[in-house]
Amino acid sequence: MTLHAFLEGARALLPPAAILFGEAVTPFLSSTSGHRRRVPLLVRPTNTGEVQALARLATTCAVTLYPISKGRNWGLGSRLPGCEDCVILDLGGLDRINAIDERFGIAVIEPGVTQAALADALAARGSAFFLDVTGSGRETSVLGNTLERGVAYNSLRAELVQSLEVVLADGSLLRTGFAHYPTSRLGGLSRFAPGPDLSGLFVQSNLGIVVGGAVALLPRPERQMTFMVSVKDEARLPAFFDALRALRREGTLSSVVHVGNRRRSEITLTPLVHAEMAARGRDPTRAEAQKLTDRFLTGRWSAIGSVMGPAAQVRVARRRIARALGGLGAVRFLSPGFRRFAKALSARIPGLGDVNCFLCAVDPLLDLTSGRPTNAALHSTYWPHADQSEAAADPDRGPGGIVFAAPVVPLDGAAVREAVDLTYELCRAHGFEAAITLNLMNDRTLEGVVSIDFRRDDPENLAAAHRCLRALNQGYVENGFTPYRVDIDSMDLVVDPADPFWATVSRLKQALDPAGVVAPGRYCPP
Repeated sequence: MTLHAFLEGARALLPPAAILFGEAVTPFLSSTSGHRRRVPLLVRPTNTGEVQALARLATTCAVTLYPISKGRNWGLGSRLPGCEDCVILDLGGLDRINAIDERFGIAVIEPGVTQAALADALAARGSAFFLDVTGSGRETSVLGNTLERGVAYNSLRAELVQSLEVVLADGSLLRTGFAHYPTSRLGGLSRFAPGPDLSGLFVQSNLGIVVGGAVALLPRPERQMTFMVSVKDEARLPAFFDALRALRREGTLSSVVHVGNRRRSEITLTPLVHAEMAARGRDPTRAEAQKLTDRFLTGRWSAIGSVMGPAAQVRVARRRIARALGGLGAVRFLSPGFRRFAKALSARIPGLGDVNCFLCAVDPLLDLTSGRPTNAALHSTYWPHADQSEAAADPDRGPGGIVFAAPVVPLDGAAVREAVDLTYELCRAHGFEAAITLNLMNDRTLEGVVSIDFRRDDPENLAAAHRCLRALNQGYVENGFTPYRVDIDSMDLVVDPADPFWATVSRLKQALDPAGVVAPGRYCPP
């Protein structure tokens, strides 16, 4: 059987607009990371039955499928497959919010449900719960990012999965957790049903096609307060992380504190300030926007986190955070009410125009901790090389290039110092300046988000960036900071067929997908 046979079969299953081939696929092959793949066909089912039929057809025709949700895997390959000649299975049309349980805070969703769609649905019904969001944009998939083990502002998303619906390569439909018991009242309430926990098999894997899932939401607290810390002295960074570990371990901190270096702050905040200045009719230069931003970026590293809960609990947490971190940097606490007051006051008082401009520019980023998704952080993908982008919300169509490495670092000051120094050393050796964020995953580990920006229209710069990315991932593996997530060209650095772990994954793959139909090359030995 051939691709032609698959195409003819797909035409019997889907309307013409849901099947793209030839030049119609080309616009989907652009990625901000600069990766390239040969893709002959893209199909767009809109329901689970169509996905089942396409899986059976692919198995019969010996065609490989690469499932995507919204395809916004920025900096790691976006929607591109791990191997050449895969048919992209675009699940963006499965975009239903099937249920929101207001008793227990559970949302049952499909892969095409975006952060904006779910957050807006919760807001419209005045829900007592909110979606824990990431800074990856309004139109990114909630379920897609969850299955990539995305880290939000208050939680690790994979830990919120309660059950999954998965189409296997033979077209059968698997429900995990209690969801496979027809009479169970616990379908979306707990993943730990009798027998093995199968949900984890389909997180960051190629063992099946996830078409739905139940994920936990967070309860909207009585009081929530954002805190920011500016660490001026780089030498204090190890002590700062040790202090964060102690606060997390004692329970004062429960949020995912994000700690970024100066480069991260500059490329994230300066384009927002530039846009706000332009909106006020000031026609700013890049240098003017940078100068205004620098007035408020007083440290080499900046941290943002939140505390939430009953008002009394938040007051106690505020005092403990100030006491623990105050000697290591400047600590500021910003409640939603204080932010509104500061913006209103600075707008009325002469001479505070720049203060008001900065507060308004960065305000959307501060809303991330309370579950309001925004595209604001996406401006960082073009800013290093362009003043603006007509496709600011879609970095794949913008002028900038960016790739990401994602090492995991022990939450220990000495280890942080070693990982940061290694990152700076490797990036300098390849001619790049690293933007680094270190996010608290728990009281033991940090998620590193290391980005390299480059010009996609410069082949030499693009190639150098990919060499740098490869060196970073290899350096992290060799030095014990193993990445938990890699780009589509770096799978070989974390997947070793001789390792009993990956040999077991191969055996599972052989059992569930013996023809290797689903996403070859993705977190599985070839």
